[in-house]
Amino acid sequence: MAEKPQMMYACGRIVPEREALVSALDAGLLLGAGLFETLRTYNGRPFRLRQHLARLRSSGQVFRIFVGETDDEIEGIIGRLLEANGVSDARLRITATRGPIFEELADDEAPRATLLVTAGGQAFYPPELYERGAAVIVSDVRINETDPRTFHKTTNFLGNLLALQDAHRGRATEALRFNSKNRLAEGAISNVFLVSGRRLLTPPVEDGLLPGVTRAAVLELAAEVGVPAGQRSLSVQDLLDADEVFLTNSIMEVMPVARIEQHEFGPKDDEAHLGKPGPVTRRLAQGYKALVARETGAQV
Repeated sequence: MAEKPQMMYACGRIVPEREALVSALDAGLLLGAGLFETLRTYNGRPFRLRQHLARLRSSGQVFRIFVGETDDEIEGIIGRLLEANGVSDARLRITATRGPIFEELADDEAPRATLLVTAGGQAFYPPELYERGAAVIVSDVRINETDPRTFHKTTNFLGNLLALQDAHRGRATEALRFNSKNRLAEGAISNVFLVSGRRLLTPPVEDGLLPGVTRAAVLELAAEVGVPAGQRSLSVQDLLDADEVFLTNSIMEVMPVARIEQHEFGPKDDEAHLGKPGPVTRRLAQGYKALVARETGAQV
């Protein structure tokens, strides 16, 4: 029996992925002029879709990438894709490019964006990463905090990809990236938090990072559960001196870090807990799952 094809939304139609067509003159292909959002569905409902779409449209104003489909239309497309692909817990990707390059457009005009939506694939990481914590490396690929692309989720993703490939070659889950001033910015595909003296800290956006939707949710949760939190510039030493470190993105949720390079986290006088998720990380991870359950009705 032939395997059922995965369906996706491409340029106004839901079609099998292998039949999806994009113009050879699309600016996303020729110039890397595109934006994307990655998020999860739980129980058939996308978590914080409106926040993802708000970020997409805000970035679109900066880069003149104008999505014609309304938020309600995109939500409907996602629902149809989940049904067509027979999934309820899925990885979603929404990609918008600047569309075909037409020389006859006036300088103050921009074509309607090419919109692509996929729904499927593995929407989770192995459970053991949450039980024992992830290993991460420090990338040599620096972030340019003066580049406007840094603060938006663009399809100009090669720097992130190179850093992530280095991590995987080193049998690590993620690569941490610093900016030109040696300040911690973010991971290749995640935001970074550390716990120092029971206080939650994360780099400020101006140090060169994408303001993640999950990052914002964790900061909300910290306020709800009484964990003092702040945003400030962080050095390598701040990172190594931290009591706990964890990563966030929409797919990994809240992932504890057990080790950076050869440095392990945890109480140095308790080898049984060295390299294991700390209490603040566990509390916020549980809070995040409860938040998802409240907003999607999922059992997580």
